[in-house]
Amino acid sequence: MRLTKNFKKMVAMALAGAMTLTLATGVQADAAKKKKLDLDGKYHATMGIQTATKLWYNHLGYYENKQNKYYKTDKADKLVYTDESTQQETTATGTFTDVEIAGNGTYTLKLDGADFQGETAISQLHIATDIPLNDKIKFTNVKAKVDGKEVASFDEGFPEDQDPYLQGGMVILLMNHWRPELVKQLQADGLSESADNGYELLKGTTDENVEITFTVSGFNYDNPDAVEATPEPTQAADSSSASSSASDSSSESDGSGAPVVPIVIAVVVVAAIGVGVVIKSKKNN
Repeated sequence: MRLTKNFKKMVAMALAGAMTLTLATGVQADAAKKKKLDLDGKYHATMGIQTATKLWYNHLGYYENKQNKYYKTDKADKLVYTDESTQQETTATGTFTDVEIAGNGTYTLKLDGADFQGETAISQLHIATDIPLNDKIKFTNVKAKVDGKEVASFDEGFPEDQDPYLQGGMVILLMNHWRPELVKQLQADGLSESADNGYELLKGTTDENVEITFTVSGFNYDNPDAVEATPEPTQAADSSSASSSASDSSSESDGSGAPVVPIVIAVVVVAAIGVGVVIKSKKNN
């Protein structure tokens, strides 16, 4: 009987401990999701890309290791695929250029010199960042180029809304075969899926390039090296402005006294009356 009571006591203690551990883990998970945004801080962004022809190249770039097992490994900045003959994870030729987001400005992510070995379809293309989730930082003028040709453009960035992929920070999607609303939007803009799992945009050869350009706003400061310069007025615009100013000056000058035309008419009328009076006077004489 005593053994039964002790057993029950041990079970109760174990359950209590498990509940405490579960609650603690839950709190930690929530805390991880609610990283504090520093509007005066600096963050990072990288290109996420996945092909979908045969080898399924990938560089998803998420800033955490649950959805990106290469995070903080020697393959973190590589294109990776599974070699068919060896079934080993292999790195492909290609160089990624990431950016440090240091304030408001326009930034460009690049993949240069890629050898896609027959991969022609893109299933995913996105901007992965370590910016904590928030409603202050905005991504606009988001554009993608493949081999120098613009293939997608968004006035406002299309945000990822699936929680598992947001643990590392904000993600802005440009292509994703598994996001119907995005597929629909791209189709409305003229880019329809042309492969089983994505878009036939690559040549599948060597020395291919992919670019993503985007503008970030919402920080407390601008990046002087990333803000686009304001175009200077052209000579034609200056001449037009000068002509307009002269016209305005003329209008202002005319408006400062009595209208010019009525004065002339009045002078002519007075002169005519004067001549009539003189003639009549002579006749009377």
